[in-house]
Formats: sequence, C-alpha cells, structure tokens
Amino acid sequence: RGILLSLVSMGYTGELYPVNPSGGTISGRKLYPSIEAIPEPIDFAIIAVPARKVPDALESCRKKGAVAAEILSSGFTEVGTAEGVDLDRQVQQIAAKGIRVIGPNCFGIYCPESGLTMLPGPDLSRRSGPVAFLSQSGGLSIDFAYLGKWRGIYFSKMISFGNGCDLRETELLEYLCQDDATSVICLYVEGVINGRAFLTVLRKAAAKKPVIVMKGGLSDAGGRAVASHTASMGGSRKIWSAALKQCNVVQVESLQEMADAALAFSML
Repeated sequence: RGILLSLVSMGYTGELYPVNPSGGTISGRKLYPSIEAIPEPIDFAIIAVPARKVPDALESCRKKGAVAAEILSSGFTEVGTAEGVDLDRQVQQIAAKGIRVIGPNCFGIYCPESGLTMLPGPDLSRRSGPVAFLSQSGGLSIDFAYLGKWRGIYFSKMISFGNGCDLRETELLEYLCQDDATSVICLYVEGVINGRAFLTVLRKAAAKKPVIVMKGGLSDAGGRAVASHTASMGGSRKIWSAALKQCNVVQVESLQEMADAALAFSML
C-alpha cells in the first residue's frame, strides 16, 4: 500500500494497476485480483510480496508485457539460507527470459521527471537535476535524496539496486555514462561481482563525467555489516582506494562528503 500511495502523492501521471488477491478498492482505485486480470499490457512492475511468491509474480509480469521490474521484497541471498539463495536463482532465470530486474531487497527507482519514487519517498522533489545516484543500500539512497532536497541537489535518476541479482552497478553505471540528463554520477557500492568489468566502465565514465564513490564495508565492522545487508564482500581498503584513484574517481567517506562534492560538481 505504501508504494502505491507514494506514487500517487508524487503525482505520477501514468496508469497504475494495484494488484491484491482480495480485490476491492484502495484509495478509490480498483484492486485487480491478479496480474492476469489487468486489462492491458504493462510496462514496469513494482513487486512487494513475500519472498517465496516473488518468482511467480515476476513471471506473470513478464508474460503481461513488463520489460522491467523492481523487487522491494527481502528474504533472498542476504539472509544466508538455502531457500534465499534458491529464490535469487529463480529470479535470475526468469530475468534471462527477457525482463530486467532491479533488486531484490531494494527501494527501487526515484526519477523526478516521470514521478517514480522510492518506497518511503512520497514527498521527494519533482524538480530534475544533473546528479544521479546508484546505491546498494535503500536506506542510504533515501537519506541522500532528502539530503539533496535540503542542500539544493537535484537528481536525474536514483536507483537503489539492493542484492543486484540481475541489473547492478556496472550496467547501471554504463547507462548513466550515456545519459544526457546526468552530468554528475554518485555511487555507493558494497561489493562487485566482476571487478575487472566494473573498473573498465568506471574509468570510462570518469573520463566523461565526475564520478563520486563511497565504498562500504572497508572496516572490519563495515565488512560484517555489508555481508549481512546484501551478502557482499567488503574487500581491502588499500586495494579499493588504489583502484578508484587509478580510475580518476573522487572517493568520499560519508554522505555529507558526497553531497558536498556533488553540489560542487553540479555548479562548476
């Protein structure tokens, strides 16, 4: 219910089709008892159901025409159970059939131009700007969105990608590198799957636009935190700092530092 009301509060102007097996209405809108009952094809799905029901919901959305989905639900690889790992694998198999997935275990997309908003963000700014933010952490993404609102930082796109079982930092960074609406790229990353590919894209992006990176999990406590958060490996501080320096990236240690750097680059 929260994500639907957030979209309405943000003034999203596209069609919205809320789905719940109980049917009926919600805030004056018809509730469809199933994805199949929606009267026309859909473009994008926002999935917030118990983890065990996500694969079936995702497959139904794919069959209904959705080219992409964000999965807000948690209970996948990050919980460290065999069931969670298997559910991640099922999501990946469905994604391979032709639907791109953001998440699971994320807050999704905030795009002021279209009115898409993250789960806790019904009052985020509708003013677009040059700064983009990619984040493995949903909490940090919403914190940065509100920090930007207070500091006068305006965003083109913000994407919380959580576990990143399909789309993750490397592909999303490559997209922002080519995005005309984005001139400053901010990134919070906990771990990467393919380090060589990531650094190649990072170097390419930083040659075109300022790239500001906050790397989580570089302390002992931080490493334990990211392992339990998105099942990521933090890595070595020395290696990460050296790699980011070689890519001509600005490394920051906090959201406040990231906000300062983003604000400076967006005005200079």
